[in-house]
Amino acid sequence: MFAKFVGKIFVAAVTVVICCSLNFCEAAKKTIAVMPLENVSGYSDQRVAELMTEQLLVAIHSSGNYTVVERAQMEKIMREQGFENIAADPNKAAELNKLSGADYLLVGKVTMAVVDNNPTANTVSKISNIFGLGDLGNTASNYVDKFKGKIALEIRFVDNTTGEIIIAKTVEGSKSGASQLEALNAACKVAAENFLRDLDEVNPFRARIAEISGEDVYIDRGSLDGLRRGEVLIVAREGEPIVVNGKIVAVKQTVIGKIKVVEVNSDYALCKKQSGEIHKGDIVKRG
Repeated sequence: MFAKFVGKIFVAAVTVVICCSLNFCEAAKKTIAVMPLENVSGYSDQRVAELMTEQLLVAIHSSGNYTVVERAQMEKIMREQGFENIAADPNKAAELNKLSGADYLLVGKVTMAVVDNNPTANTVSKISNIFGLGDLGNTASNYVDKFKGKIALEIRFVDNTTGEIIIAKTVEGSKSGASQLEALNAACKVAAENFLRDLDEVNPFRARIAEISGEDVYIDRGSLDGLRRGEVLIVAREGEPIVVNGKIVAVKQTVIGKIKVVEVNSDYALCKKQSGEIHKGDIVKRG
């Protein structure tokens, strides 16, 4: 009886620890508020802006590196504050960020949206007619998507703390689909993934090699810093300081190798050496 009681307490304690750990991880992540995009593309279906906004939300959340402010919450804040077109007035971004409690704000507009007949499908159809493939040609065409979607959006990614626009660029995506809506949604997904790659490049990440055992490399940063399994990181070695007007403004760094993340814990990660002669204490960063 006593053993069962102790066992239950142990399970409860472990559960609490796990829950606290999960909450801590979530709190440690940077928060991004994604504003509903504006459609200025001229594309007749107004759902294009909604589809693009949703794919950005999904991509950022799925990365595991950030917490995303819920869309309903952002729309509520916009209504209450009278922010109808934040994309056209980025000066309000910092104010809106403070109201949302987000670390970053993503605003933008869809500037181009097109759905055309997929050239590949047309080619298959022409070949079928030329060679008289008949039913065989029709069967082959069923495996080729009939439409191809293309989308472009202008994005501004703003740091709430400094008001600095970290990313300001046009992001594009294209993909085929069985229907016009499917092709458009697939193109939006590609564009969102392309933006996420841009975000990963500017996302500051810096770690140190804590220990090396054969091909195993341990670094002193993990999931709390947005690290993901499968990432390939650059290893650099610090050199002489760079002095400007008597002040050290930077330290020279020489890239010496690469490592790949194979296991991620909250505050450290196990990597495998891919190249270079790396040492304990070397710097690890995204490339």
